[in-house]
Amino acid sequence: MKTMKQLTFDQEHHYKDDDEGIPIEVGLTYGGITVEVQAKVDTGSAVCLFSHEIGLKLSIPIEQGIPIRLGGLTGSLDAFGHEITLQTGDIAIQSMVYFAKHQGLQRNLLGRRGWLRNLKLAVIDYDNLLYLSEYGS
Repeated sequence: MKTMKQLTFDQEHHYKDDDEGIPIEVGLTYGGITVEVQAKVDTGSAVCLFSHEIGLKLSIPIEQGIPIRLGGLTGSLDAFGHEITLQTGDIAIQSMVYFAKHQGLQRNLLGRRGWLRNLKLAVIDYDNLLYLSEYGS
């Protein structure tokens, strides 16, 4: 016998159909500077990763952050972690996110640590809908 579950969410986001992933707008704030960027929801990524260029726009001393070497399908990537405010819709959370050491990162990623573990998330990909609530709300 099936047990039905009902979940409730605070926000609904309609996203663009994109073969390269689920895009969502996020705001990053550091030192009073906010930058709005597009990032891909990546439930397989351990961390949130943003381009070097975004770190520069935020005036972050990138290489003074916590170093990490990330592995992926195309090899490895060095990045540095910094505590920022990460905002998705009305949800703002203090997060450790990483910025690529070198310029040219092609996409920003919203991973488990720093984003997904702070949220309740549901995706109805057929309808291009993403539902979010802050975890614990």
